[in-house]
Amino acid sequence: MSRTIPEKEAKLLYLQSGCLCAFPGCGQRLIEPGTPGDDPAIIAEVAHIVAGSRQGPRGKAPLTEQERNMHANLILFCPRHHKVIDSQCNVYSIPVLQQMKADHEARVRRATAPAATEFSAKPTSEAIHSTLMSITQLPDAVFTAPCCFTEGQNHEVKERIVYPNRRDELVPFCLGDKKLFAFQDLRNPANPFSAVLDLRRVEVFPAIDLWRQSEGRRRYVALLNRSLQKYAARLGIRYDPDHRRFHFTSNHPREERTEQYRSLTGRLVERHVAWQPRRKSTGQQRHFWWHLAACLQFHQMAERQWTLSIRPERHLTQDGENPLPPAWVGPWVTSLKARMYNDLYLAEVNFWRYYLARGLPRFILNFGNQSAVIDTTLLALQVCWPGIPGDEKPFESEAYEEDLFSLADHEEALAGERIDWHDVEDLSEEESEESEF
Repeated sequence: MSRTIPEKEAKLLYLQSGCLCAFPGCGQRLIEPGTPGDDPAIIAEVAHIVAGSRQGPRGKAPLTEQERNMHANLILFCPRHHKVIDSQCNVYSIPVLQQMKADHEARVRRATAPAATEFSAKPTSEAIHSTLMSITQLPDAVFTAPCCFTEGQNHEVKERIVYPNRRDELVPFCLGDKKLFAFQDLRNPANPFSAVLDLRRVEVFPAIDLWRQSEGRRRYVALLNRSLQKYAARLGIRYDPDHRRFHFTSNHPREERTEQYRSLTGRLVERHVAWQPRRKSTGQQRHFWWHLAACLQFHQMAERQWTLSIRPERHLTQDGENPLPPAWVGPWVTSLKARMYNDLYLAEVNFWRYYLARGLPRFILNFGNQSAVIDTTLLALQVCWPGIPGDEKPFESEAYEEDLFSLADHEEALAGERIDWHDVEDLSEEESEESEF
């Protein structure tokens, strides 16, 4: 053994090699047992993967003298195979020997690992909570008609919309192929978009058919997303299209904002949703603002099953209004998320579901004769497992209490007009197959 190899490195090599030759298929023990008259004999030879000097086998690799004598660059052989690998450097190159060392030491670890002991703790049953809320009702159909405006002219359409008398009714739309698409029944001459449509050529598409087409599904989800953006805007939540997330705004310029909600313990508490943090040491205000934010996304889980997911985020601004440069935002948000464990994460999800529904069992996106109903109870899966001792942080997806108004709104949504496809004109089976959404 070279005297330049530190004792600690040599011990690590022998222990990790299990005192066995590392050459594949050899496995010779490198200690010959003693005899009545002699001590045991060590026949192991330490080989360098990259030679100890530049003149040695495979010695031209760019390693320092210290690195050449570390255990990571050493491999243990019997005398025969040490001679073989140093005599055939083209066959036994640096990558080959490194892989040989890794494979051999992995075999030793597996062979010497203690047998797995049976876990004696009593299994515990608990619910694994998702961040998904079930959508119990969606619009049956999308209505479309030729429009005098095309994609990119949304503003011109908005100027001509006749908004419904009901303040809670939403009027999302999208433009494409010289048509306007909406959840409102465009066959009704008094529909909100009548000023920009050719009402003689209204078509009706079943939602279930649209979901099976990539373009139809894309437009359907676009209408849902715009509905959610309009609904959130009425709650003082702005949508950021660049980052595809919703965030709280200040009520007034440079004025911090707080909101009430019911915590996981059932207490009614307040929390900041847009605020300028202060330095803990001095109390001095920092030069940026935090805003609670979330990614809210619709998902089709099965042919007739949809959910809405909540992914807590943060939005940062310079003054409560103007966004910070992205290069500043990334490190701060990443640092915050690294400290947000499951209990804190679910607490944020709980806040969003409470606020979106105003503490009620559900919230409704109303489109007049159609609606989308989102249940605020988080979907969960019951599991039975050993658990982690000392890691008991209970969480309950509390079902919010019904009141007379929420019950009446829900019954109204369920009783909304259903599309009778037998009565839809110009939608025969043959035409439906030929139509392009």
